[in-house]
Amino acid sequence: MTLSNTDRLYQMDWGQTVLGPIDNWPPEMRTVLDTIMASDFPICTAWGESNIQIYNDAYNPIFGDKHPQSFGAPVFDSWPEISEFLSESLGQIWSSGQPVAFRDMLLPLNKAGAPEECYFDFSYSAIKGRDGQILGLMSIAHETTPHAVQQRRNAILALRQANPPESGVLAFSQQLHDILEQNEMDCRAGAFFELSAENGVPAKCLWSIRAEDGLVARLRSKAVEYLNAGSGNIFDLSIDADCPQGLEGGLCVPFANGKGHLIAILTLVPDPLVPVERSLSQFARQISQHVHDVIQASELLSENVREAKLRMAEQSAMYKFLFDNIQDGVIYSAATGGADDEAFILAINKQACRMLGYTPEEAIGLERSQLFFSQDRKLADALRERSTDGYFWGSLVFRRKDGSPVPVELTSNLFEDPSKGRRAVTIFRDLGELKIKQDEGAQMLRSEAIASLAQSVAHDFNNMLTVILGSLDELSDPRTGGSLQQETLQSAKRAADHAAKLTNQLLSYSRREKIKPVPVEIWAFLEEIRPLLISALSDSASLRIDAGEDRLVCLTDTSVLTSAIINLLRNARHAITGSGLVTIRAEVVSPGDLSPSHDGYELEDERYLALYVRDNGPGVPENLRETIFNPAFTTKGVGDGTGLGLTIALSTLRQIGGDLRLARETEGGAEFQILLRLSDTDIDQSATPDLQGHDYCVLYVEDNDLVRENTVSMLKQIGTRPLVARNSREALEIAKENSAIDIVLTDLVLPGGMSGRALSKQVKHILPEVPVIITTGYYPEEPTGEPPETAYLRKPYTQDQLVEILAGALQRTRPS
Repeated sequence: MTLSNTDRLYQMDWGQTVLGPIDNWPPEMRTVLDTIMASDFPICTAWGESNIQIYNDAYNPIFGDKHPQSFGAPVFDSWPEISEFLSESLGQIWSSGQPVAFRDMLLPLNKAGAPEECYFDFSYSAIKGRDGQILGLMSIAHETTPHAVQQRRNAILALRQANPPESGVLAFSQQLHDILEQNEMDCRAGAFFELSAENGVPAKCLWSIRAEDGLVARLRSKAVEYLNAGSGNIFDLSIDADCPQGLEGGLCVPFANGKGHLIAILTLVPDPLVPVERSLSQFARQISQHVHDVIQASELLSENVREAKLRMAEQSAMYKFLFDNIQDGVIYSAATGGADDEAFILAINKQACRMLGYTPEEAIGLERSQLFFSQDRKLADALRERSTDGYFWGSLVFRRKDGSPVPVELTSNLFEDPSKGRRAVTIFRDLGELKIKQDEGAQMLRSEAIASLAQSVAHDFNNMLTVILGSLDELSDPRTGGSLQQETLQSAKRAADHAAKLTNQLLSYSRREKIKPVPVEIWAFLEEIRPLLISALSDSASLRIDAGEDRLVCLTDTSVLTSAIINLLRNARHAITGSGLVTIRAEVVSPGDLSPSHDGYELEDERYLALYVRDNGPGVPENLRETIFNPAFTTKGVGDGTGLGLTIALSTLRQIGGDLRLARETEGGAEFQILLRLSDTDIDQSATPDLQGHDYCVLYVEDNDLVRENTVSMLKQIGTRPLVARNSREALEIAKENSAIDIVLTDLVLPGGMSGRALSKQVKHILPEVPVIITTGYYPEEPTGEPPETAYLRKPYTQDQLVEILAGALQRTRPS
């Protein structure tokens, strides 16, 4: 029966030691010993000048084979191998009484016949009596040897197959060297031999670690002995007189390929403190198992890559179409499908290579981690989603070969290949390139719409010209009476107004300038563009507008709103078969009463003006409701549209604070909701200002004779004095000679190389306080460097419009 240390404490004859009988021990000493004997934590005490050891049962494993002889023996009798360390440490405690502590301390202890590496967390502290004198020492220890040894050996887990993949020993050889070179305890010396494919002997030393040629030759002979014997991989070097001192022995670690054929052997010689059989052999098994896994993975990957390259070399017509001609990037990869797996590229198309900066040869075999930035949390979330759902759709950021980012929109799907296992197909497009294509598509869409409207508008415009010309002919007929002349004049004026509105609507729809929302009364606006909307529907459907009885004012850009409505009407025209009806209805709503946005977009205001555009066509199928706003989605035939209409309308409406949504499913038709922010500003309905009685002097510049004569007549009628010039040169001469000029009215396009803008700048140098108004028949490009007082008057203009803009400009510069 094994005695406990507590029994041993009270049964031992302490009178034979320097401590004397136990009954004579100080009470403090008895109390400490009773306490440590009851503890489960390893504690050892040393008493008196001889440092007599008394320890509890938990401390027995630290003594190993030295227990129980060490119980009651002097410290230096038990641990001669670390006497120098003990002498210094214990002497410091006895002399100063101050505690000392160590963490992961290497102590070469002889616990089983020879010194071996042992690591400890421990502390020494003094045990004092009532008088303050030191009675003994206490050591509280925790052996960390297994943890410390495993920590340095875990580095072998970083071994992985090479990239690009290679078969055989090259798949891991250099990595194994680098790992072992850092582990001097397990590999004080070593050599790695490639085996001959003909006879299986060590034919070539691929590398050695801390071994001269003579030692490498001895290690080769040990490898040959092991291979010939077929067992007993541990070898002894202590009998070899020509081996370096301190190298006592080691072991051989063989490596086989996936078919079980030996391809390499590692000879490993540890530090003398590392027990070969009890410790190093465990490390050898760990190396062997992990290298075997690496070789198998490398061979499998090499086989997959070879097959992929072979398939690429023998592409079918379908493969060439899908991979070589598709405009999106496509990557085909091997993947387990787990959230933290590693994927390898098996095939890649030329568009993906172009976007990522690789050649196909470079890309095949790349790992996923080489295509993305490290610590990309969005990528981790995407992999988890794909692992759960089998697919992922969204935006991510690739990393080019040169390290630059590539923002992409992608879809990635997992599928099971019956013969090869889990595979993934990822299709992506460069969002930067997509933005350029959307801009180009927007311009194409605008041109396409204008072209389709031009014929209908030209028809209406020619009708108006017919009325104007017929009215002029009638006025010039001497047989016409006075009352009839007045009616004819009114008819001609109405026709001219209508023609001007048609051209203004086209210009407003086609212009390209910065979006600036302004207050717009929706009923008046819809009535103004009604001819344009009817033209967009052509003869396929009739139009009904219900803007409500209230004067609803919204913040919008007329070009954006017109474009959005026309896009919806053109879609309705394509959807309706036979005769149909499209209704436009206005209503004030709250966002909570509306259909949800397709992409979760949230509106900020509490109330909005909603324009409901509804047709009585077949409606939007359920399977398309989530995709109709995607770029380039279309159900039209080739040549019938770009497919970007709804995407562009959505984007521009959001730029002005609005939105575009597809209403919840309705029977017999599709309904879209155009949402616009409400405005608190009322539309100015004030009367036209009067310039009579002020005798303002107007410098008027116009090269067209008919326009010039007509405008000069209007200027005189409204009570101003016009000074007339036909070009910029004449205008500048007049400006220099007439300091009484109150305002300048000039055409934008003038002969002689100086435009109306350039003229306005020159006039400002001569008459700095004089406002300038530029007339034009189209929307000019965004002005740069123009005086802030410059205003534009659109042609054709009426006398009232001329008075209004002149009065406004004069009031800003010369307030009453």
